[in-house]
Amino acid sequence: MKIIKYIFIIALLAVVFLSVFIATGKSEYQINVTQKTALSNQRVFRYVNNLQNFADWNTWDNTPENFKLDSIYKGTNAKVVWNSNNATITKSIPNDTIFLKLNIDGNAYDTKMYFNEVNGNTTIGWQIKGNLSFKEKFEIFFQGTPQSIIAPTFKKCLGNISKNILNGLKNFSIKNEGIVAIPEMFYMKQIVESDIENLGDKIFQSMEHMKNFAKNFELQPYGSPFTVFENINMLSGNVQYAVCMPIRTFFSTTEGSDVICEKLPAFYGYKTVLTGDYIHSDKAWNEVKKEIIAKNLTQRADIKPIAFYVNSTLNTQKSNEWLTEFIIPVNEAVVPIIDVPATDSLSVSR
Repeated sequence: MKIIKYIFIIALLAVVFLSVFIATGKSEYQINVTQKTALSNQRVFRYVNNLQNFADWNTWDNTPENFKLDSIYKGTNAKVVWNSNNATITKSIPNDTIFLKLNIDGNAYDTKMYFNEVNGNTTIGWQIKGNLSFKEKFEIFFQGTPQSIIAPTFKKCLGNISKNILNGLKNFSIKNEGIVAIPEMFYMKQIVESDIENLGDKIFQSMEHMKNFAKNFELQPYGSPFTVFENINMLSGNVQYAVCMPIRTFFSTTEGSDVICEKLPAFYGYKTVLTGDYIHSDKAWNEVKKEIIAKNLTQRADIKPIAFYVNSTLNTQKSNEWLTEFIIPVNEAVVPIIDVPATDSLSVSR
């Protein structure tokens, strides 16, 4: 019995000494993970920089209803909390770097995510600094390194980011809805000019600006914001758009103001709806034009084509939920009936 007792005591002491040895070992660590993707750094940055998307790409909780966004959910100081955990963007450098602080299950991580684009493809890098918990130290003592134990969780996050964006780009639909009546409306307008790559950001920045403008001057926006193509500079490649917000009443601005008020007359137009990412806008415009020709409609020359952003990045960062109406004004109020010459024989196709 004494031998068994001594063996038990020695084993217990060994466990205690091993625990002390592991617990007093180095706690600080730094690891790096990367993910290559066929996406622009701008698109990836915009997705990660908005914590509305965090519930979809994190690997710690896949229940979206658990996540509660702060009043600031995009860019510097954005925050999201879930199950006593939280993620905060402490600093955001557009299209370059996001500093993200994570507190998850009692572990604190200071991380830096960076986006390097070469020839349209982006490498997402993620540097993670933290302190090992006793459990992690114990696992690492017997199994490997912080890179082998902790890195796979963060690597999976990067894979989710790329997969989610690519899936959002693939999932889209285009539906023709025929001739619709657009009522007369007052609207405020701001002209934006940009290269194609940054045009989307410029358009929605302008929409945010006009929302604030309307609030400051007690105007009443209603309906969906819309854009009107104005011009393209073939030398610079810059595109010029009018970004517009419908309002209830007309107002006047001082000379030189970047926001002006105009009136859009009532008109009929042929409408095609795109559900999905704006990258497919050219397909939607081509569909409208094709339908106008196929249905023998005539396009009005006095009113330019319009795109209404019914559900957009202003409401959600999930591109498969974006809904955009593309309307080309036409002279007809209904699709004309085309007379088909009568024939002596009746043909039936099966």
